[in-house]
Amino acid sequence: MIVALTGFMASGKTTFGRAAAERLGWDFVDLDARIEARYGTTADIFATHGESFFRDIETQMLSETLRAERNTVLALGGGTILREENLRLVKAAATLLWLDTDFDIILSEIGNADRPLIRGRNLQQIRQLYDERRPLYAAAADSVFPINTTDYGQVIADLAQRLRTIESSHA
Repeated sequence: MIVALTGFMASGKTTFGRAAAERLGWDFVDLDARIEARYGTTADIFATHGESFFRDIETQMLSETLRAERNTVLALGGGTILREENLRLVKAAATLLWLDTDFDIILSEIGNADRPLIRGRNLQQIRQLYDERRPLYAAAADSVFPINTTDYGQVIADLAQRLRTIESSHA
């Protein structure tokens, strides 16, 4: 069983996904970390080869990961499911859970992070990207997990419970 987490950058896919997986005794995989282990940092890939190249290797790594994993929480990149091929891969092998994180929480998490898609963008442009992606995440997701609190212990507990519920519905 694979539950793939989707959502905007800094929505908590890695932080909350890893902690919830640990509570359940599941494996945790961060797709971006796998890409970076093989190809270098996302920022370097974008700078050197461009977003299209990054998206191609993202698809390749996603396919490999979905074939190899089970009892896993998989944190996708914020743009992974925007490519139709990736969405088909995920839907065929996993349950897609959207972390619908409040924009103010995301802003507090982005901080000074070196994220290629926000480099050179102002707050209004980041908000516009967030607003553009929300309906895409909503349409793609099998389930929605709203995050509107900074009580991260509670978020992790609630997410672990949601994962248990998803697991039992697939048993």
